[in-house]
Parts: sequence; C-alpha cells; structure tokens
Amino acid sequence: MTLAASLFVSGVIHKRDITLPDGTTHTLHFKELPAVGFRSFQLAETSDDDEVRAASMVKLIASSLCEEDGKPAITQTESARLTSAAANALISAILEINGFGTKKNL
Repeated sequence: MTLAASLFVSGVIHKRDITLPDGTTHTLHFKELPAVGFRSFQLAETSDDDEVRAASMVKLIASSLCEEDGKPAITQTESARLTSAAANALISAILEINGFGTKKNL
C-alpha cells in the first residue's frame, strides 16, 4: 500500500508576513515540522520543570524558522532572545503552517 504524500511533511517552504505590535511587518520563511517535533513540544509544555517549559517555544521556533532556501534562520540561543511579541507571532505562524490554525496550508 502506498500512502498519500499529504500524510507526510512536505519540503515546501512557507512564506508569511509577520506583523509585530510596533506595526513593523517582516516576511519570514518556515518549514513544516513532523509530528514528533510537535509531540516533543507538547510534552515539554506539560513538564514540571520550568526551564523545560520555557525552552519548548525556543526549540519549536528554531526548528521551523528558516531562510528561503530551507536553511535554519535562527539558533536556539538566538530564539531565546526574542521578545514575547515576536515569539508569539512566530509560534502563531508555525501552528498555522502545521495545520493548527484557521488557514489551510498553502
């Protein structure tokens, strides 16, 4: 049996305009993430360890945010330095791209 390609993470790089509370808009690129990446994020989010919970968002952003060619755009260390507004905007885009938002994948 051959499984449909739609069951797997695609190699498509998704472009999104991210608007921050200061009104600036930035065009950024994101990779889809496999289910194991989200499961890891979910488990980290429910950890009893504050540091593990705090790092979960950092890891998710660093895993998905990329350059137009798919290369990583940010390290976990850099991701940890993002403002709350920026991190929240990026997480929203990542969730949308991976099927957890209201828009369909493009």
